[in-house]
Amino acid sequence: MKRSKTQAIYKFLPEMWVSDRPDYGPAVTAIIRSWNHVKMEGIYEKFIENEIKRQIRMFGDRGGDISSFSIDPSIPSFSIEEPACNEGVPDIVGEISPLVFYCSSCHHVTTAPSPKYVKALLGGVCHKCGKKSMKQLQMVYACECGYAQAIEVPYVGSSTKNMLYKPNEDRYKMFYYAGNLLKKAEFYKQCPNCGSRLLPDNPNSGRNYKPFGLNIINLIDHRAGQFYEKGIDAQKTVIAKWLVYLPSEEYAKILENVERAFDPERGNDAARADAEKKVQGLIDAGLLSQGKFEIAVAQMLKATPNKYSIDSCVGYFNKRFSKLVHDKGDQFLQWLENLSFKLMQYDTIKYPRRITSLQEAIDKQIEMDFIDDSSEIDLLNSQMGIANMQVSYDIEIISCTYGYTRKAVDPKNSNNKNHPLKLNAYAKTRDGTKHLVYGNKLETEGILFEIDQRKIIEWLHLNKVITEEQLPDLEDETAVKQWFVEHVHGDVISMFGDIDKSEFVTKHVFALLHSMAHAFIKTAGEISGLSSNSLSEIIIVETASIFIYAQNSQGIPLGALSGMAETRYKTFLQKTLEDSKNCIFDPLCTERDNAACMACLLLPEISCNHFNSELSRKYLYTLPEGKLNLIGFWEMGR
Repeated sequence: MKRSKTQAIYKFLPEMWVSDRPDYGPAVTAIIRSWNHVKMEGIYEKFIENEIKRQIRMFGDRGGDISSFSIDPSIPSFSIEEPACNEGVPDIVGEISPLVFYCSSCHHVTTAPSPKYVKALLGGVCHKCGKKSMKQLQMVYACECGYAQAIEVPYVGSSTKNMLYKPNEDRYKMFYYAGNLLKKAEFYKQCPNCGSRLLPDNPNSGRNYKPFGLNIINLIDHRAGQFYEKGIDAQKTVIAKWLVYLPSEEYAKILENVERAFDPERGNDAARADAEKKVQGLIDAGLLSQGKFEIAVAQMLKATPNKYSIDSCVGYFNKRFSKLVHDKGDQFLQWLENLSFKLMQYDTIKYPRRITSLQEAIDKQIEMDFIDDSSEIDLLNSQMGIANMQVSYDIEIISCTYGYTRKAVDPKNSNNKNHPLKLNAYAKTRDGTKHLVYGNKLETEGILFEIDQRKIIEWLHLNKVITEEQLPDLEDETAVKQWFVEHVHGDVISMFGDIDKSEFVTKHVFALLHSMAHAFIKTAGEISGLSSNSLSEIIIVETASIFIYAQNSQGIPLGALSGMAETRYKTFLQKTLEDSKNCIFDPLCTERDNAACMACLLLPEISCNHFNSELSRKYLYTLPEGKLNLIGFWEMGR
């Protein structure tokens, strides 16, 4: 059966059990053994690798076992691969597992010698009763230490070959005769790695395989990647641009010739062109000889330094962040690298080749008589703290999976007393130097929501997350952006557990944006006609940005999201406010589930990059008094 690449990196990964229905009989379970893959091209692999290593280190810091991985920052350790898609060659290779079958009529149990005998078993008859009623016993063992194995027939001496399985009587035991006495044999197994007691489980249960992956916005402009690779000075320059010191047009000039921008003798193209023009004027007037052209240009550039040179941007950064550099210490470079690349991803979705702006969407809805004027949407945007909305087209999303756990995702919530929760690596490349990372590149469209950073800071203050003394000058755009950079730390956010309480500000900001993103996805799915499985999120906390996008090939050509934003944006906002405030399972959801369940905010894991962590309607609405006594972000000032 054919599967999309997107499905493959979530549901058909090596060492995962899956179900399918072959041509010759009922559905069977198989284990994926490998992919036929090729190296993914056209991606910024260095940052993906760095982000994978950061996530793995955080898993280890939480007490997890990361011994399967090589994460030395100085050594390339991962290779991003995608399905080869060669005609006539399967991209995903698996084998039938378990090999234990039973007759639903007479209950006799048979073990196939190898997967090639399965077709005969399922298509043939039971050799005991002669009926066509053979079924696969679909159970597996899985342990938090990483061990997993298909079910086996319990060993009971000479009676092992004559076992019976009666799922209606006891699905976790087999039966056998000892003389005339019918006895039970339990499906118990001791883990050979850590000694834990294992009981069988459904092979397709999400408990048995938790994939760990990333969704990263690809830098389509290769010049941006080239600039980023210049190192610390380039990364500081990117942050200077975000803080409105370096104008976008000046940054664009730097990208036009990255090498020249880092040459202090030549300056950027604009400054040099101006100097050349002035020197040529002196030559034309007979005040300077042609042979001294280059010397004069260099002297002029030196005498009138470019305000927007790399050096000036670095100096600006150093002046504004001297205290943060001191406080970060050894973690500064990692923070700088992470933040600057996040800002470059933000630029990619903010300034793509094609967009539909908020104003264009408003104009279209007025033209179609869906709204009377822009005030209706302006009011809703203001209430919800949406500073800007736009549809961004032709965005490349790199989705990749680098490892998996079994039974749990967060080492701090592990139940295994004998061994820490293990993050399992995939196979290595043929030369044995790099771990395989299974990925997919998707060109898609999505909606970018930029949430008002000033309003978020006011909300934090209103809820006493920050004090009066911690407030920046809310009238100063640069001060607000710098406050976010200094206090909201995207580098502490992982995909496998809640944010540590010591990161109080980041925890609240991310929880707010994450809850908002899920509310948007739930509503967008209903209005656009796409299922929640077809939508996903990328959250850039440092810019207070949410990008929701179509992650399957069906939604993109139909323009499902863009059509919704262009023609039904007001309806989308109203419905989001109405539908996410209450849950059909209240008060149970509010009291037991921290105001987040599948009926209101939780999404399938394929759509959420963070395993549904840090979610609650309490961040959006003022819910009943008690442990949830926050003033909701969407109810401020009402």
